Amino acid sequence: MRKIQLLAGLLAMSASVPAAAATIVTFNSGSGVLPAGFTVFQDYEGLSGGTPGASIGANAFVFNSSVTNQAVRPAFGSAGNYAAVQANGSYSVSFGPTTRFGFIVGSLDTYNRLTLNFEGGGTQTFAGGQIINAVSFPSGDASSPLANGFVYFDVTSGPRLIGATFESGGNSFEFDNLATAPVPEPATWAIMV
Repeated sequence: MRKIQLLAGLLAMSASVPAAAATIVTFNSGSGVLPAGFTVFQDYEGLSGGTPGASIGANAFVFNSSVTNQAVRPAFGSAGNYAAVQANGSYSVSFGPTTRFGFIVGSLDTYNRLTLNFEGGGTQTFAGGQIINAVSFPSGDASSPLANGFVYFDVTSGPRLIGATFESGGNSFEFDNLATAPVPEPATWAIMV
């Protein structure tokens, strides 16, 4: 009887711990064009933009132009308002369960950090160049295609994505056009892998 209780307890604990997600990072360097199937759910146009504008989180704001030493509009695909997390700030967003999430990134810095949130409470964090799957990139370059473009994350196994947190250790982590896409067909997965 004791073995059965122990086994039942172990099974209950393992069920509450989410499995590790397998995530593929794709960076479309120098492009603000969303891949097929992605739909923008947040473009910051409905919020007051300024220098800075509306607060969207801890030391995170909506801007509508570049502001010296505060925020620079992403070089590709961003028009109108965009978001920026400034020094020691954060911005979190939630969305329906999906296996695909992406956004336009601008002038990526080594001190930027993105945490993906999964069903069941698991997370996966990307820092600096990991966000765009790059070993080397021109940190903070406002015009280089190597630090600006559309990046997306495909979860190939494990729990689905339900949110993300953008953080920055300095000014700033700029982004726009947060988007999700439905689960791709199996033939599409085969091509991506």
